[in-house]
Amino acid sequence: MGRDRRNRPPGRRTRPAETRTRRSWYGYGKLATVEKSRFGCFLHDVTSIFGEVSILGLPALLLVAMTDPASGAVVTGAALVAWIVMVIVGALVRGGWIRPLGTETLGWVTLSAALIGLRLGYYNAVLLLGGYGGALLGTVLGTTWIAPVAAAAIGAGAMLAFPALGERVARARRQ
Repeated sequence: MGRDRRNRPPGRRTRPAETRTRRSWYGYGKLATVEKSRFGCFLHDVTSIFGEVSILGLPALLLVAMTDPASGAVVTGAALVAWIVMVIVGALVRGGWIRPLGTETLGWVTLSAALIGLRLGYYNAVLLLGGYGGALLGTVLGTTWIAPVAAAAIGAGAMLAFPALGERVARARRQ
């Protein structure tokens, strides 16, 4: 079924992509591993990635919300689109429904200290690039509708590339 931990690439968590079991918490410190439907697995993966991106990307989301001009919400809207797309694509990668770029291994990235630090910088940079970069592109092209489209592309590409980056960082730290 799942790969032995010793054979798994460093920095990668492959179990959610290989099985339909997920860890659940029943309160009062009781954890259990339960088998879920495909939809249940997707919802579990969405909540996991949503928490990860939202908490670690909060500085960028707050900065965008505080600095976007009150007259227009182009930057904020683009950043929110990038945020939503990052969560959806990240959940699809975590669950093994789509293969990340630059690696043959399905699944997401482990929660080691170094990779949490990487996530903190990476998610904030992607959200800022999605918000301000999308708005800049819309301004240059003279149309605001391009901002959320560009932000969606930036968010999707970033989440597809992140597992390979995390794997490389974990491998470098191991040597």
